Amino acid sequence: MTLLTGLDAADLPGGRPRSGAVWGLNALGIAIVGFWFVRNGVLLHHPAWVWVAGSVALAGWALRELGRTQRALIAAGVLMIVGGSVTVVPTESLMIVPVIVGIVLIGANLRVPVWTAAVTALAVVVVVATTATLEHASLQFVLGTSGGVLLGVLIGFSRRQFRIAAEQAREAEREQQRTQLLADRSRAARDIHDVLAHSLGGLVLQLDAVEALLEAGRVEDATRRAAEARALAADGLAEARRAVHALRDDTETDAEADAGRSDEPRRASRPSTGRASGLAALVEAHRSFGGEIVTQGDTALTDLDAAHRAAVVQVVREALSNARRHAPGRPVSLSVIRDGDAVDVVVANPLSGGGHGLLGMRERFEELGSSATVEAERSDDEFVVAMHLPVDRQSVEGDRP
Repeated sequence: MTLLTGLDAADLPGGRPRSGAVWGLNALGIAIVGFWFVRNGVLLHHPAWVWVAGSVALAGWALRELGRTQRALIAAGVLMIVGGSVTVVPTESLMIVPVIVGIVLIGANLRVPVWTAAVTALAVVVVVATTATLEHASLQFVLGTSGGVLLGVLIGFSRRQFRIAAEQAREAEREQQRTQLLADRSRAARDIHDVLAHSLGGLVLQLDAVEALLEAGRVEDATRRAAEARALAADGLAEARRAVHALRDDTETDAEADAGRSDEPRRASRPSTGRASGLAALVEAHRSFGGEIVTQGDTALTDLDAAHRAAVVQVVREALSNARRHAPGRPVSLSVIRDGDAVDVVVANPLSGGGHGLLGMRERFEELGSSATVEAERSDDEFVVAMHLPVDRQSVEGDRP
């Protein structure tokens, strides 16, 4: 009974908790074997050494159910095997049950060599055969008990393989979690980089403009610039909080997080009228920083799905930030071109330097898991960021009559 109901990983410390049914069945097995051991012992008048050895085997079985350390489990297996093997013949094979349980326990234990159970089983067969010879038991009896011992070895090996597979699965799951954590951290670092490059870089430009306007005595223009700088700082703070939130295990929904973290700053710093979003917002912000930009095509990106649209916005934001840093005051062109089943988005500006942002651009597109690509390279006297994205099929079908 124990052999068939104990096929779980709870024999090892840190294994899964065993169910009440498993505990109950094992306790029932101990009770049944113990009852017949006592009853037959009284009827057959077992000598004292049989009583002692059998009691040791049953005690080892009980320890196997109660012990939760490696030493206790190995000790339980040894007690069951030693006490049971010498009493198999006197008890007419009754005590072969704890012997098999002990062999299964030893064979399934990952802390002992895999050959231990086989060697132990061979030793048990020798002990049983020797005792059978002394007690004049039949050859069939020895062969039958040997078959039971072999069954214990096979079950123990099967349990060992099951545990190895379970441990490998747990290790794979832990590795996957570590990989996911690293990916989340990389994504958060990239988002924070974007915030620093766009929001703080733009804030410096705005404050420089405020200082210049105040020196020129244009107080109203300086006030307007200061309000825009405040709005930019509030937006950057909200985006930084969302990036940090990605590193935390929080139960808040994105809507709750946005509401709880960024609504107040936005209400305090933005006018009540509508405001552009997506590429239009980036174009508006770039011009407010004093930059010159020429757009061509559908800047609303209606042919793209939400994920690809968001990736384009992030890359264009980084490209415009690079342009402001490395080519301030120079004109920038932004083109959105529909080419069959794809959309090409190109941002070009006079010579620009590299940076971590270029790596972040490629990472964003790799995360999309589609045929979308992004290239950032020098071309003649310009630095060009070119994106190639698949058209959203649902959007195309929706446009058909």
